Amino acid sequence: MRGRFQWRTSLRIRASRDRLWAIVDDISLIPKYHAEVGKVDLLSGQSTRATGVKYRCTILEGRKGSCVEEVVDYVPGERFATAFPEDTWGISKMLRDFVVDTVLVPHGDFETDVVLEAYYEPIGWKMRVLNALLLRRLMARRALRTIEGAKRLAEAT
Repeated sequence: MRGRFQWRTSLRIRASRDRLWAIVDDISLIPKYHAEVGKVDLLSGQSTRATGVKYRCTILEGRKGSCVEEVVDYVPGERFATAFPEDTWGISKMLRDFVVDTVLVPHGDFETDVVLEAYYEPIGWKMRVLNALLLRRLMARRALRTIEGAKRLAEAT
């Protein structure tokens, strides 16, 4: 289940789709490109994505806490969708059916667009207003920083 479309962000990276896929498919690499994630626990016992795989991302600095993520759709080398069923901040109680699609779009052999699209339903009128005024833009900016981290990692080697 997924909510309504909320935001989209993307970035072109000077790396092949295969190179980028090797990075984003490996769950254990998340702390290397997501600046806020300090640790990942492999709840399903595997370090690569597949439908049904769950893992916990822990934020160790700033707004400490964690969220559980679950891969709910997976097409190897092309795209995956991640749901956020629980967290320690209460986001799962404010946003229903929160899913982020990650899509890799190749441009020739050595450039790839990474596209993130978020879908969710704000719960209650206060969250609908907050989402319209601030939350969508804030989340899209944070997602772009994550893609920029993947860009640094992919272009560094």
